[in-house]
Amino acid sequence: MHGYGQYCPLARGAEVLGDRWTLLIIREMLHGVTRFNELERYLPGISRSVLAQRLRHLTRMGLIEHQDGAGGQRPEYLLTEAGRDLRPVVDVIGTWGARWAFGDPDPAELDPDLVVTWISRHLAREHLPARRVVVQFDVTGSATRRYWLVIEPDDVSVCMQDPGFGTDAVFRADARTLYRVYLGELTLPEAQRSGRLDLQAAPGMAGQVPTWFAWSRFAPAVREGAARRAVRNGPDPG
Repeated sequence: MHGYGQYCPLARGAEVLGDRWTLLIIREMLHGVTRFNELERYLPGISRSVLAQRLRHLTRMGLIEHQDGAGGQRPEYLLTEAGRDLRPVVDVIGTWGARWAFGDPDPAELDPDLVVTWISRHLAREHLPARRVVVQFDVTGSATRRYWLVIEPDDVSVCMQDPGFGTDAVFRADARTLYRVYLGELTLPEAQRSGRLDLQAAPGMAGQVPTWFAWSRFAPAVREGAARRAVRNGPDPG
């Protein structure tokens, strides 16, 4: 983007971060995504040329560094100290967006791949069993899409194919309901009572499964924004 021609910290920060996709690239890297193809997968809609351009820009600005992969591995993009220092900036912008710029989603924004990935990033590990846990998500719609979270004590994977382990719990809901639960607009018990979400768990685990997920850190701001819109526009009939 063009510079503002002002000797001002805000102007300089906007020059570095103001291009489309830049903050979302930083968001993904703050969650540990380091490889080009992974970034492309978690940023649906971005072209490879734009992604490469933004990564070059962030490297020039000193926010990320490019490291060649060892032993034939693919190269990685890692946040520098300056890049990691953007975490509170991302949190503040996301919180503001949840309070003041959020609303009903466009159906095209409800990507099942993304919401299941985001859910996998917000686990309440202190409540998880000290063993492998497998949670299945059946996302309904024109066709049901299935995902499996394979949660190890020190790792988590999102699988598109049955990993072949026993399943501890199955969530079944459409993408909009999963987004609403993840973002905190709808609690899990509310979604279950309304029939929008079905949760099946292994014997004796039904009460434990909801405690395994921390959901979005923007949830309080999302609820605040939803309450403000409800007062202004009347209750949401959905």
